[in-house]
Amino acid sequence: MRSVRRIRSIAPEQAWKQVAGGQAKLLDLRTELERRRYGSPPGVPRVSLSRHIAWPGAANTIYLCQHANRSKLTAWRGAAEIAGGWPAWQAAGLPIERPGAH
Repeated sequence: MRSVRRIRSIAPEQAWKQVAGGQAKLLDLRTELERRRYGSPPGVPRVSLSRHIAWPGAANTIYLCQHANRSKLTAWRGAAEIAGGWPAWQAAGLPIERPGAH
């Protein structure tokens, strides 16, 4: 019998605090088109969804995606997701880097 995956969902504010404190690494599963259209958290790299489904980060890794769907596929090694995805990040008023706004 397979065990049920427990998905750790973390509030965007808590995730950003952990990242800023060096306790966690935030990775963006969204496409380049999504990042260009909506922006992204400053300094957060875009990563391959397929690679991270096959071998996700460990418990100190937090994944961000557009609607908190893709991130659920990365939970099997204890990685967490941003609860509510990108809309929750925006609603929390957290930093957003816009393409070309350097």
